[in-house]
Amino acid sequence: MKLSRFCPLIVAGFALAFPAIASAAPLNVVNPSFEDISGESPYNEFTFGPLNGWQLHDPTNVTNGGAGPAFWIGTLDPTPGTWFTSGAPDGDRVGIAFLYSNQYATGEFGLRQVLADTLAPNTTYTLQVDVGNIASGTGIDNQYFNLNGFPGYRIDFVAGGVVLDSDINTLSIAEGEWGTSTVTYTTGVTHAQLGQALEIRLVNLNVIDPGAPTADIEVDFDNVRLNATPAIPEPTSALLLIPAAALLISRRQRSSSGASR
Repeated sequence: MKLSRFCPLIVAGFALAFPAIASAAPLNVVNPSFEDISGESPYNEFTFGPLNGWQLHDPTNVTNGGAGPAFWIGTLDPTPGTWFTSGAPDGDRVGIAFLYSNQYATGEFGLRQVLADTLAPNTTYTLQVDVGNIASGTGIDNQYFNLNGFPGYRIDFVAGGVVLDSDINTLSIAEGEWGTSTVTYTTGVTHAQLGQALEIRLVNLNVIDPGAPTADIEVDFDNVRLNATPAIPEPTSALLLIPAAALLISRRQRSSSGASR
């Protein structure tokens, strides 16, 4: 019996059992580092109002539109050494979700973006966002902001309005520094939200830090990226038997050759 007869079967089996690993493909996030401030209202190093590509996230209507006078969403150009030790992680600006300390309306708020891409089967999604714990500092207009403490954050990966997975304030970020949040989600062959639009939410939890009860409340975001990688299904038991069968055939062939000598 010739082992070569089984080579095509063995090769095909390995190809099915262990398909080539596909590389991650970045999905399009509009204005991922908050550099496009067209349509914003500028004020010194800040801009205010909903950003290009992003909408206000305010499920309990606490912000009155997010353009003041207490709640603000927008951007900040953090000169290195002021607000953040190293400035912005990517580009010049960062996204902000800010609340003055004297406005204690409870309820989360932040930014959200609905993507053009939809949820696909057999796909691993990796969402990464840089989250900043802004330090206290003095602005260009000499106004001092007490930003001690941290109100907490949440990063949501969403499809069809349904939250699939979240990072709920797992990072420990020092004052004036950044941390990278990672949310990973894998779909199977079927899923209730297949074909529905993907969404990213960047949330300020708006929880008063007991160590800084009179401080202003702000969370900063930057460098939003989302990758999609085809998920590799696990090899079936039948396919895993192919290497074992090849080994058995090889041993029998060697035994037959030895007996004929």
